[in-house]
Amino acid sequence: MNNQISLYEFGHNFLGPICSEYFYALKQRCEDVKPDRLLFLAREGYLFSQVYQTLVDKGLFQDIPHTYLYASRTFLFRICIGDPSTWSWSLSHGFYGSLQKLLIGRFGFTLSQVNNIFSESELSVKWYLPLEQKQLELFFMTVLDKLKHSVKNSRAAYMDYLGESGVSSVKTPLMLDVGYGGTIQKLLTGLLNVDTQGLYFIATKEGKHPVRDKVANMKSVYKQGVTMGDGYTMLDRSLFLESLLTAPQGQFVDISKKSEFSKQPFNFFFGRLANTQKSMHELQTVFDGAIEAICHAFENNIRYSVTEIEDMYEKFAFNRRMFPRATWSLFDVDDAISGNSNVNPLHLFRL
Repeated sequence: MNNQISLYEFGHNFLGPICSEYFYALKQRCEDVKPDRLLFLAREGYLFSQVYQTLVDKGLFQDIPHTYLYASRTFLFRICIGDPSTWSWSLSHGFYGSLQKLLIGRFGFTLSQVNNIFSESELSVKWYLPLEQKQLELFFMTVLDKLKHSVKNSRAAYMDYLGESGVSSVKTPLMLDVGYGGTIQKLLTGLLNVDTQGLYFIATKEGKHPVRDKVANMKSVYKQGVTMGDGYTMLDRSLFLESLLTAPQGQFVDISKKSEFSKQPFNFFFGRLANTQKSMHELQTVFDGAIEAICHAFENNIRYSVTEIEDMYEKFAFNRRMFPRATWSLFDVDDAISGNSNVNPLHLFRL
């Protein structure tokens, strides 16, 4: 019982203020751009969609068509690998290791898939990214048709899923995510072939980003123009948020179509579970506390300045004692994009 109280109060005091200001900003953004659908992206969207529906049910937010969308950088990197214009995003993150490790870890290919495209000697070559990005792009061009063929079925199934979800017909989608580079938004902009809006806690670069002949427009709530390592705590130690803002499933890694006679048209596949997801009952208690705090803020017009949010986050991010013991097992993040296994921010930052 004491643990449940600690988890609830932690959600109320930590996630509550951060998310309530985000949803106030969302309300204003909806008035400005008048989206015809809200897209709650990736694992973070799991809580965001709960918050939004609760606010709508309480009459505190306009009811706009909305979708919790399965999406991940890993999956989208893979199904877009046959489009060279996407390599500026998928190959720009730091990495050192074999081609096999890169394709499996960052793109989510299976071992059998990469063995069908590349020779054993090619897969064993080590690459240093982003330093050797241009060389790797030239190498990918030599096997472009094979890359396209390898993802053909997954890409087609995902496009059908976007259609079934009502997403492919939208004209002004507003995508909701924590941040920071807007990679998922940009990749979806290309897939949907439509101008998109995105609202983030933090944006590395706010504003309009060209995606072929379309535009991905990013707006931040707390900070823009910062990158990892600049000394901005909410970004440098964002792993605390990323650990908590997750869904019951692991990372979305693939999709396939079921038989035409099946009630559900798609199979969804997910990666390994982090410790946080194995403790989803405890995490939901944290979410419940956050949702109550957000609703209370909306009902009573309680606002927090950016400085107040930043100061609060700073206190948590540098002091383990701010996190109740009941929450310690919830901090665990999948870091496959960087070629690593799971990361625990409490350990990483030596708290």
